[in-house]
Amino acid sequence: MKSVNRAGAASSALLLAAFVLGLAPARADDFGPRGDVLAVRFAASRLLAHTVRALDIAPGRLLIRDAVVVKDAAVASWSAGKRDGVLGLIRYDGRWWAALDYAHGAAGWADDAWFPLETHCALTSTAVPDAAQLASDGMPAALARAAAQHAAIFHQSKPAARPRLMEDRSCGNSDVPLTPAGVGLWQMPVLTSGYDIVIVFSKNDAAAGTTVQPLYARAPTAAEIIPYPATYQFLSTSVAYFDLTLKGPSPVTFAAGATVDVWVPFVLDDTLKYDLTIGFADAPLGPFYAKPVDNVLHYTLPPFTVTPGRTLMAEIDGNWP
Repeated sequence: MKSVNRAGAASSALLLAAFVLGLAPARADDFGPRGDVLAVRFAASRLLAHTVRALDIAPGRLLIRDAVVVKDAAVASWSAGKRDGVLGLIRYDGRWWAALDYAHGAAGWADDAWFPLETHCALTSTAVPDAAQLASDGMPAALARAAAQHAAIFHQSKPAARPRLMEDRSCGNSDVPLTPAGVGLWQMPVLTSGYDIVIVFSKNDAAAGTTVQPLYARAPTAAEIIPYPATYQFLSTSVAYFDLTLKGPSPVTFAAGATVDVWVPFVLDDTLKYDLTIGFADAPLGPFYAKPVDNVLHYTLPPFTVTPGRTLMAEIDGNWP
């Protein structure tokens, strides 16, 4: 009963937000229950703002062309400037999670899937994605059939064969050398349970041969995750967990100014502040506080010291201001 109530409250909150923000209503070429279509349109607009801005396009130019919803799965076709794409969403614990991304670039269409779907990355094709691709990526067959009929992007003509240009299911998962000047560490959402995490290390005294291992991240369980929308009585507060480990011959001390940016694959409640705490550095770090911008949380760290081989464990929680 608790999860059902959360789902109803979340849908109501998303619908209210859509109307307050003046987002485009459901269109004739959308498909699915009206409330779900509006909720998916709102979630897609929020979740894609970060992607669009990274392309040097103002999020205000983002257009959700159509939304197709069947039960707990959805696709939203979008365009912004000269770029377009498809976002796949899964309703998980009462809210819509970004779980599948088709992005159109110079090499063709890149196809990435992550939690709650089965993870894979860096599959690139010369052809526009089609309903068969949706099904092979783990979307329900009923959604794939509905998308083929109602989503304009899946109506485009395609070659008979879909040649793969690249297939890298390892996702480029390898250690990153850490230099005294610092280094940026970006983990694709397929490696971090859908979270897009960027850490920029500050100047430091790393010895030669020191490396940063790939991040590990996980979504909170149903018992841990903060409800949406949050109420004063909520007990669960978690938004994300991630771990980081250095390898090297000696402890590393970082100057002030290292940054952590986390894009969250579900819509954050803007009325809350979100605190980051990091355990198992030589001294505890945090809490540090942030408000979401484009559904991204940005933190700047003070000086800290890390002992290689000792995993840093980070947690982000939502709280009332």
